[in-house]
Amino acid sequence: MAQQPFNGFPPQPQYGFPDQRSRDSGMATAALIFSLFGLIGLVSVIPGIVMGHVAFAKARRGEAGGKGMALAAFIVGYLIIILYAIAIPVALNIAAKHGAFR
Repeated sequence: MAQQPFNGFPPQPQYGFPDQRSRDSGMATAALIFSLFGLIGLVSVIPGIVMGHVAFAKARRGEAGGKGMALAAFIVGYLIIILYAIAIPVALNIAAKHGAFR
């Protein structure tokens, strides 16, 4: 291996293309998972929404990636809460009409 001649300056690092891999935040991923698990139980929606907002704020500040995933996490969480807010009274009304509470 041939040595480069010494010109008085240290060798400069070689820069190529920037890393193109996704910088998804682990918190954004966890938030989306918690929000989706809200379909089987309302309890996990709330941590999903909170983590989604925190991950979204970090992504906006440039501290983490996963801005789209965080946005999806709290939107899905809110939609699931709306779904429960509609479905539970409808189910109770149907049950009451069929004599489930006699």
